[in-house]
Amino acid sequence: MAMLFDKMGISYYDVIDAISDVKSGKLGKNNSASKTTYILCPEKNELWDLKPVVGLLLERAGSPLKKEDWVTTKFQNDLLNLGFAILKFDDILGRKLGMKGCDLSELSAPHTIFFPNRSSLRNGLSLEESECILPDGKKITVISCQHVRNSAFVKETLLNANGTCGSCGQRGFRAKNGSRFLEVHHKTWLSENGPDIPENMVALCPNCHRQEHHGIKRVYPKRNWI
Repeated sequence: MAMLFDKMGISYYDVIDAISDVKSGKLGKNNSASKTTYILCPEKNELWDLKPVVGLLLERAGSPLKKEDWVTTKFQNDLLNLGFAILKFDDILGRKLGMKGCDLSELSAPHTIFFPNRSSLRNGLSLEESECILPDGKKITVISCQHVRNSAFVKETLLNANGTCGSCGQRGFRAKNGSRFLEVHHKTWLSENGPDIPENMVALCPNCHRQEHHGIKRVYPKRNWI
């Protein structure tokens, strides 16, 4: 079944659209969460369940996934060829990742990550623990991973924004899945050691987001979280 996606005309952007729909809860017939295997979205650095993503892709291509065909490794080469990394846990416990939320401490369990260049790394998504002081003075411990963003915090930030940009106050445009399109911005950038937590996130329209990174003056200046 290798190269099936190419034969069916499934592209990189089709996969991105399927991930976006799974993220927003718009699922196909294969609507159960994955127990072992996740896809790392390169545009958002978020982990999402492989089974419902592939299920949507095949349904839209006119070849719905058959129960007897479901073996994760059958679709791995197709996804790697399109530029997506795949994470596979050793056990089948069903992790709190993707559709079930995003508990990054799950990444401490034995796993292998497979990369598009065909290399692989055992337990490659290492965790870091740090302390942050919130704007109200409260001190918290933050668990983070340099390769994965917390999708649950992203979802919370977008939900709280309700489609309205946190900078200009304008409504985002309508996306393909019907939602108002906004992008989650880290007020203190991750590259500046800003934490990946809701207190450091804001939902912005694409124009305001680009302005924060490329404009003369930032609306949300860097601050020290330590």
